[in-house]
Amino acid sequence: MSVPKNTPRAQDEWLSVADVAAELGMHPSTVRKWANDGLLPGMRIGRRQWRFRRSALRELEAGQAAHERELVASEVRGVGPLDPLALTSDADLVEPDER
Repeated sequence: MSVPKNTPRAQDEWLSVADVAAELGMHPSTVRKWANDGLLPGMRIGRRQWRFRRSALRELEAGQAAHERELVASEVRGVGPLDPLALTSDADLVEPDER
């Protein structure tokens, strides 16, 4: 039985790795890697099975969309993404040990 995606019950529906992979357009092994790395919140069932709430998937998509909008805005302003190396001062640099 399918639940319409815009109902409150569908927002917290549990999705399998295959469901998430299909919705995000990625390989199931990538979904598993993201889950193992903590990038995609989910619940492990057994050793290899994962389940993900649809609401968590929507939050991930919303965060990605916001990040993309931020990158586009920075390109329009002529400011590229921050370079962590550019943020260090000379005082932060450490000379390598002479051996």
